[in-house]
Amino acid sequence: MRSWQIFKIWGIPFKVHPYWFVFLFLLSWSISNQVNLTSGDIYNTKEAWIIGFLTSFFLLSSIIFHEVFHVFVSLNHDVKIKKITFFFLGAILQIDKYCQTALGNIKIAIIRPLLCFATASVLLIISNYSVSREQIVINVISRVGIFNLLLGFLNLIPIGSLDGANLLKSIIWHYSGSKNKGRNFLNKVNLFLYFFIIFLGIVCLFRFNFYFGVILSFLGLFGVNSSKSESQFFKIENILKFSKVSELKLKPLRKIEYDSNLSNFNKLIKNKKDASDKYFFVTNNGRWIGFVDENILKTVSLKKWERNFVGDFKKPIDNFASVSCNDELWKTIERLEETSEGFLLVLNAADIPIGIIDRSKIGNFVLNKLGFNLPLEIVNKLNFKNHYPLGIELPRIINSMKQKGDL
Repeated sequence: MRSWQIFKIWGIPFKVHPYWFVFLFLLSWSISNQVNLTSGDIYNTKEAWIIGFLTSFFLLSSIIFHEVFHVFVSLNHDVKIKKITFFFLGAILQIDKYCQTALGNIKIAIIRPLLCFATASVLLIISNYSVSREQIVINVISRVGIFNLLLGFLNLIPIGSLDGANLLKSIIWHYSGSKNKGRNFLNKVNLFLYFFIIFLGIVCLFRFNFYFGVILSFLGLFGVNSSKSESQFFKIENILKFSKVSELKLKPLRKIEYDSNLSNFNKLIKNKKDASDKYFFVTNNGRWIGFVDENILKTVSLKKWERNFVGDFKKPIDNFASVSCNDELWKTIERLEETSEGFLLVLNAADIPIGIIDRSKIGNFVLNKLGFNLPLEIVNKLNFKNHYPLGIELPRIINSMKQKGDL
């Protein structure tokens, strides 16, 4: 569903999703019901709805207000934000570049909880010491203050993508000097908290509320799965950063002598095992002098195949996209995605061709490093299609790493 822009500051559009208005109604309805149950002798139904709506509206407005300050602090620490969309009790930020310092991330993570606590303090002081007789106004101010206080504490929980998680991770990064240590420790904390939630859910199942226990258990299981996925994601990042092309199993080069005629060339093509590979590399007494595409057969009449030689159609080997065997894997993937067909020639330290790599070769290498060994039938299909296996979007992971300053 399309989001609606409510204003634009510093060139950044602030939008609200249609679900935001649905949540506004549901929260208003919930608060009005609570007012009817607890203070039905003081407020009638109309007044309860007014309290419910005003409390919800000003609570969600305060969240937008806090986000503006959060964006201001983020921009001052070189964060590049494309747009912000508000959902329910939070916002989703589309970020093109993250803060590259631990101290900057600490400031960014702490600003929202501090604003929640500051807003709550001001509103609760006003509600407690106000001499106004407008009970509805005081009721709304008090409720918005309490909700802000709860949101402040909620944001400090070190779990998921909450500010508390980013704060804990950044503090460890600041004092240890390693971003990876912060991420690893946070993931372990999250895993412990999710197992604790599962434990609470099981207790609720048998001792208290069955449905509440089921919800808690599912939330815990979802969190454990998310934590394990984060751990796998972290391993993939390390593989991409520290692995070299030389570690991959290369596809062997298909050779043909420069003085072979096109009839012999056609026989080699018919006997090839890999249907996706259409290139042959031309040699002259063992020396690489170029490459040819099997499509050259379509440009020459069948009657002339005996009189035309492969060497007459060769292209310089420098024209084939290549990488060094000592290149990092993440750089190789970027180079691979720049090609039109998804093939790279691998050169050794002496710039001599030693093999070819494609997406399937890189993807299988990453999976093997993670402990996944695909059946041969699947590997062969992947080789034919030249896709990254199991939907691993390695280019997107690399782009995310660059945005966060990990590369």
